[in-house]
Amino acid sequence: MKKRVNVRFEVEEGCRGIDVLFTASERDGQVDALIERVADPLAGTWAVQNADGFSVTLSEERIVTACSENKRLKIVADDGEYRLNMSMQDFERAVNPSMFLRVSRYEIVNLRRVERFDFSVSGTLRIELEDGTEVWASRRFIPAVKERLSKKG
Repeated sequence: MKKRVNVRFEVEEGCRGIDVLFTASERDGQVDALIERVADPLAGTWAVQNADGFSVTLSEERIVTACSENKRLKIVADDGEYRLNMSMQDFERAVNPSMFLRVSRYEIVNLRRVERFDFSVSGTLRIELEDGTEVWASRRFIPAVKERLSKKG
């Protein structure tokens, strides 16, 4: 379940830097992602290669899916496809865990880009993305997807 984030600013005379304190009922993926983003403002951005082979910066928000293709990681973004020289496992560990979900051995989806989950055909899961693209979750990953969706509410 995504926690609500409250932000407030206090002026403290004599403070020489910026102190940030995170308070939550527990430390989880959302808290860790927030800490990382505050500590490193470039967290959540990726140096990827475009179709011409040039390196460009891509924010996680723009990523729709990431899939393994011919032993390379293909990043599908809102404006096209990119390549990332990283394994699927390393990418999965590095992305914001509250934003991305692994749906098969070869694919990770951005939950913010999902239009709907279709469980209507027994034993399968069709995922419709906001651009109309369909992604199918593998049977092995369906229980984990269901569990994650039940936690999101």
